[in-house]
Amino acid sequence: MELHVVSHEGEIVQVSVSGRVSQDGSMRETEPLSALIGIDAYRRTVLLNMQEADIIDSSGVGWLLACHKNFQESGGKLVIYNMPPIVANVFKLMRLDTFFQIVPNGDAAMRLAKG
Repeated sequence: MELHVVSHEGEIVQVSVSGRVSQDGSMRETEPLSALIGIDAYRRTVLLNMQEADIIDSSGVGWLLACHKNFQESGGKLVIYNMPPIVANVFKLMRLDTFFQIVPNGDAAMRLAKG
């Protein structure tokens, strides 16, 4: 899994994720979102573009659930968008599509972030 900052506008940060969304050994030592955008990552609004995600496994879902909890506890927001069908199916089967804020594209994600 690779994370990249796409844009940064005030407290709104767009991050893209690519590859296999999984919690490999390196992620257990360093929280990747904080390592990418800073220690205050969870106080911001993060728009997570999943378009380049190949697949997600249970550890990747666990990472997103932990992120969601951290955002709620810190006052930030996580919006997920551009979810590929194979990843969207995992979320739907696990009923996570009703838990996370998931929108179809970047424009909808930005509207939700600013709204």
